[in-house]
Amino acid sequence: MKKTLLNQLAAFNQIYKELDDIYHSYALSQGLSDTALWILYVIWTHDGAYTQREVCAEWSYSPQTINTALKGLERQGLVELVLASESRKNKKIYLTAAGQGLAEKIIEPLVEAECNSFAGLGGQECAMLLELMKKYIRILKTETEKIKKESPEDSV
Repeated sequence: MKKTLLNQLAAFNQIYKELDDIYHSYALSQGLSDTALWILYVIWTHDGAYTQREVCAEWSYSPQTINTALKGLERQGLVELVLASESRKNKKIYLTAAGQGLAEKIIEPLVEAECNSFAGLGGQECAMLLELMKKYIRILKTETEKIKKESPEDSV
């Protein structure tokens, strides 16, 4: 039984890696880093501006990773960072006209491909996939938190 479970885990992790590679390959083909692609994706698909903090929290990125990618996008004239009115540190991310044009060129077709992929699954399968992934992540997070609590801080 353990061997079957290990084989299933290997298959799952290979599928996850393949999915990640699809997005990585697409980002590279468009001359973007993975993080830059996801920032453009987030801002383009979201009505209104996201803050840096929201991107980090909702998309599981470290603040340093987002900050570095945003600086590059800002240098390229693709995004503008504006201090949020309710904060002294947190900035909202807006696409510039050039950023909007680039997002329409590379994010719009990507979202269309994703929508076609989900449509190919059908409504019930999509819902099932999402619920199972959420459940798996919730359980895995709990299990890894247990390990971190039991492991000595300086184990490496």
